[in-house]
Amino acid sequence: MLKHKNNRQGLASGKGDDYQVGVFAFTDNDELVLVTGRKSEEWILPKGNTAKRRSDREQAREEAYEEAGLEGKLEFKYFEFDVHGKVNKLRIYPMKVTKICKDFPEKKQRKRILTSFDEAERIAKGNYSEIIRELRKQIG
Repeated sequence: MLKHKNNRQGLASGKGDDYQVGVFAFTDNDELVLVTGRKSEEWILPKGNTAKRRSDREQAREEAYEEAGLEGKLEFKYFEFDVHGKVNKLRIYPMKVTKICKDFPEKKQRKRILTSFDEAERIAKGNYSEIIRELRKQIG
């Protein structure tokens, strides 16, 4: 399930890739940032579809800002998970949060929380709980 890779070239995704990119955004206080989906109240990691002419890292950084108002240091390594639903894979970049913006583009469409890793594992639904557990081991 968990695959660890480096993306130092910052390569954009290829045509026909069936995955999304997102962030595992954590603070100096060992808190994780979660958001709700636009159409659901389920807590998830900030993530979104890949974009043409934008590297996966750039897209992950953009999703973190748009969905959760986050800025931070994004690692070059990413972790890939098999998921079920609209896409087959989720590519997650660890992000050390340096700034949490009060206003952000999707503020009215989502809720945002900072929570402990334990609580995040408990409230996340489906694959997200397992993904948080795995990333916590790798990062922590």
